[in-house]
Amino acid sequence: MPIAKLDRTVISVSGDAPEDFLSGLITNSLKGDITFTALLTPQGKIIADFFVINDGARVLIDTPSKFAADLMKRLKMYKLRAKIDLEICNDLEVYAAWDGTGDEGHEDPRHPGLGRRIITDHIETTATADDYNARRLSLGIPDSARDFETASTFPANANMDILSGIDFKKGCFVGQEVVSRMHRKTSVRKRMQSFTATAPIVPATTLMCGLVNVGTVLSMQGLTGMAMVREDRLPDAADEGRADITAGDAVVTLTERAYAASPQ
Repeated sequence: MPIAKLDRTVISVSGDAPEDFLSGLITNSLKGDITFTALLTPQGKIIADFFVINDGARVLIDTPSKFAADLMKRLKMYKLRAKIDLEICNDLEVYAAWDGTGDEGHEDPRHPGLGRRIITDHIETTATADDYNARRLSLGIPDSARDFETASTFPANANMDILSGIDFKKGCFVGQEVVSRMHRKTSVRKRMQSFTATAPIVPATTLMCGLVNVGTVLSMQGLTGMAMVREDRLPDAADEGRADITAGDAVVTLTERAYAASPQ
């Protein structure tokens, strides 16, 4: 079973009702032992996405390391007088294990093909973070650690609404008004989608379909990558004579999503 160490930071939230503290801030209701969610700006963009894990008397936040400092800063700002303790757990690491039958850790709630997430002090690895990245690209799952920066992306553009990351029926959370309005009144025109290419492509390269700009490359590993795709500009797959999607000299094939294509 492949096991890879990920570039993640673990934050402990403890004290007086830590789950209640987080529930008023984040995009999802805390369900079961692990929840995929995010903290947003008041304008509805992702400050950090993360997993919340029930760890008994405390909860653990598993977030990309590049977002950890900003996330801690925001959580401390919202803490006010709440009797909550926030601490970065330097002794804990995050691992992903897939293609196996083990029961350690928790199943990734975004997609069963991503396997299980394990938080512990040390595990012997049998794979690399790039191996895991290839796995998630094959499933078409966006990863904020590689695909976007803080406060730059709406949750639906990163497919959080179809990856069990938003509960539209929960109570208030930061940025809820914007997210709810987008969900109710508009179709999502831009979504992240993985692809394969005939040659390596530099991130930020424009995807073209004939003379039409249909997206932008976000990240690339080998000949696979993730792009922000303008779904409203893509030609119908049944159109005869439609142009190939290209990025520079490379021909791009978008990967069909391996999960639901409509919001929950």
